[in-house]
Amino acid sequence: MVTAVGRSRALGLVLAGLLLGGCAAGPEWRDSLVPSVAEHRTCLALLTAVDETVAEAGVTDAAAAPVADFPYLRIDRFLASFTGELSEADAFEDWVWRLRDLDAEARQVEIANLPSEERSALVRRFTEPHLADAANACGDRLVRSELLSGREQPRQALLSAAEAPSHYRTVARAMGLYPVTGIGMAIGYAHWQGEHLDSFTLDYSDSLNHADAPLRRYEPALDDVPDAEAVADIVRSVPRSPLGIPALDDESLLRLAAHFAPVFDIETRSRDDRPGTPYWRQGARDVIPAVDVEHPLAHVRLAYTRFDEAVLPQIVYTIWFPARPRQHAFDLLGGRLDGVIWRITLGEDGEPLIHDSIHACGCYHMFFPVPPVRRVAVPEDDDIREAPLVPAEAPRPAPGQRLHVQLDDVSHYVTNLGVDGNEVPESRPYALRLVTQPPEYGARSLALPDGGRRSLFGPSGIVPHSERRERFLLWPAGIESPGAMRQWGTHATAFVGKRHFDDPYLFQQAFEREEPAAP
Repeated sequence: MVTAVGRSRALGLVLAGLLLGGCAAGPEWRDSLVPSVAEHRTCLALLTAVDETVAEAGVTDAAAAPVADFPYLRIDRFLASFTGELSEADAFEDWVWRLRDLDAEARQVEIANLPSEERSALVRRFTEPHLADAANACGDRLVRSELLSGREQPRQALLSAAEAPSHYRTVARAMGLYPVTGIGMAIGYAHWQGEHLDSFTLDYSDSLNHADAPLRRYEPALDDVPDAEAVADIVRSVPRSPLGIPALDDESLLRLAAHFAPVFDIETRSRDDRPGTPYWRQGARDVIPAVDVEHPLAHVRLAYTRFDEAVLPQIVYTIWFPARPRQHAFDLLGGRLDGVIWRITLGEDGEPLIHDSIHACGCYHMFFPVPPVRRVAVPEDDDIREAPLVPAEAPRPAPGQRLHVQLDDVSHYVTNLGVDGNEVPESRPYALRLVTQPPEYGARSLALPDGGRRSLFGPSGIVPHSERRERFLLWPAGIESPGAMRQWGTHATAFVGKRHFDDPYLFQQAFEREEPAAP
């Protein structure tokens, strides 16, 4: 849980200073709770006021979804997958505090992004200068009194409400005659595969030699990189929570990220092919998202998947480009900002099992299993839905080697991967930055040119001004603004069918570890 500064003092000030004008109606079970109903109403009033102000200001964070009737909790697809496995008290408590953690971090981000006038109004109303601390102190108090007090009714209410949202809109699919228009989208996807996957058949050195634009290499800027044995020790020795979730701290995550960070070999035609650091710049009418290419970096996050009845850690790298530049007047795919996400799923021994990648729009999802992991048949193979796409297997780097990922110019498509390649004329380092680090939280709270802060992502998770013209053709897929860049947790990755990038069973459904042959 997020540690609040002076929690007891903050809560005391809130309780003393709040003039209750009544609270929004809640579930019936809440009215009978003890201790004090007044304390509950005070905390709920504070959380409700913050949520309403955040929503009105348009700074809601979309990384995790609110849980109905529990304004101090949020949920994602990974945690939603445990709702049928919480019969033991310690597992339930572990799960609840993780929901609380998602809300606590989001509140830190949202309150930091509130315009100063709105934030000051809340501070005056609640006579509490440390607004996020006070709100999170209330959230912790409500968890203990409502959900960890042994009462069955709120527990069952939470389990019923704990559902992660789909990022597909059924109404849009119905209005867009999806059963018909989906056929056209499937044909277009097959055409894209036919045009862009041949490069994976080339040896990596040959692939670099066939580059259409000058290559620029980006290597992680690291001084102390753990070797494979140290990485294995980290993964094997990390404690696991009652839910079986590896408890990797930030230092351990950064060490793992340093070991596995790929080298990006990028065909570079213009500055739009140079990765950098997202920031807000002043436009003619509004601030505009931009990328500082003089400071290349990859945002790093920890994620999890459920594979072979185990929870496995994933290291996720995101790099941002200034744009996918339009090539002509009728270009449907070009637009401001572009991003590539590279994910590595680690086995219990710290060895990579699967690499996969999308663009920050959720598009172009490709999987690269590391043998003996292999793709298995899935129902989508037998119809027009997008089945998991495996252009190639991923190699195992030898000690001292890194995985290289080649990106095309303009489109920034992943075009090949290997462990060794030709020397390139120009090489630059890129930094690793954890998305858990304030104040930016991985671009969820960036400084504005004239003061204040704003997330790179809008309330629905979409980066403003990053829309593509393809949305006018692909809206029947039911995805909001297809082609636009979006936030972690909101990536729908299939136009035909349904798939989310953070589905915890994504790999379990489509891959298996091949058993070694009997001697």
